[in-house]
Amino acid sequence: LDLLPKDDETLVLDRARLDQVKAEREKIATEYFRANAEDWDRIRSLHVDEAVVEKALLEAVGDLTGGRILDVGTGTGRILELLGRNAEEGVGVDMSREMLSVARARLQRADLSNCLVRQADMYQLPYPGSMFDVVTLHQVLHFAEKPEAALAEAARVLAPGGKLVIVDFAPHEQEELREEHAHRRLGFDDASINTWFRANGLESDNVVSLPGKPLTVRIWMAHPLSGQAQKNTDKAAE
Repeated sequence: LDLLPKDDETLVLDRARLDQVKAEREKIATEYFRANAEDWDRIRSLHVDEAVVEKALLEAVGDLTGGRILDVGTGTGRILELLGRNAEEGVGVDMSREMLSVARARLQRADLSNCLVRQADMYQLPYPGSMFDVVTLHQVLHFAEKPEAALAEAARVLAPGGKLVIVDFAPHEQEELREEHAHRRLGFDDASINTWFRANGLESDNVVSLPGKPLTVRIWMAHPLSGQAQKNTDKAAE
């Protein structure tokens, strides 16, 4: 796109229209989350048993004692409630004020004083690099206009030796999810996720597949490459 002429009238109009389309999509998603905040946990488990997903997520993350967790797109705060009890600190970020209100009430009921939520943009996290031991994106990327950018920002704040965990759908053809539930992506394949991992200095770990009806949930995990491993990766890319 950068190679296209800037002064072509048709292309100028196309770019303006694209910006409008993206703004409209963002508005639709915001309104969807506002309307469904109170009922979000039920909606999230419509296609795959959430108890199965949460059990697999706990096993994937492992021992969190003394660690710092960041849950990107935290929604109702359920992942913080699930993972935060043994952590030193848990932080959840989301752009929806309605979701954050539900999350704060949930964390208060669970007496998780070590966890907090705040409004923040997943494309511009308000934290320095290498700050968190575990970063999770649970059922977030399929709502993202730029999932690769959200993953890159999550990788930026991941500490050396930390773990990035993505929970999302495998590729599917349920087109109605675009209109009914504001999905932007109909799942992700392993190749795309692994390409984004490598682009951000991460090495893929295990992938867990959890078949449902009709969707399949996958859990992708990655950790930062060591200094030498990153140099070898960069050299190979050259």
